[in-house]
Amino acid sequence: MGICSVMASELCKTISVARLEKHKNLFLNYRNLQHFPLELLKDEGLQYLERLYMKRNSLTTLPENLAQKLPNLVELYLHSNNIVVVPEAIGSLVKLQCLDLSDNALEIVCPEIGRLRALRHLRLANNQLQFLPP
Repeated sequence: MGICSVMASELCKTISVARLEKHKNLFLNYRNLQHFPLELLKDEGLQYLERLYMKRNSLTTLPENLAQKLPNLVELYLHSNNIVVVPEAIGSLVKLQCLDLSDNALEIVCPEIGRLRALRHLRLANNQLQFLPP
């Protein structure tokens, strides 16, 4: 059964439908996800997706190929996870306007976040940040 085990089949179905119907919004809140769903990243990824909601899961990392697979993301909601580090690749999400990483376990924010020229809203409350990049 591979990645789409019975437990994950509902998730796979949700993502498959989003892929087929070219959804702009995808809601994956409260799914108890430990890992970023590989289904989102396979093949071309979800080229049409603009808003990804993944709050209140158990994510610890984000994939390096996020921008490559989800190039049109405008809003990314990741609050209330266990994310410790944001990959440098986040700086390649050129259309990103809203990034919510509040209530995570971030200790540092990579300076590449400064490359996000379209960014309007950045939420970092309730993390373990020692300092912010210049």
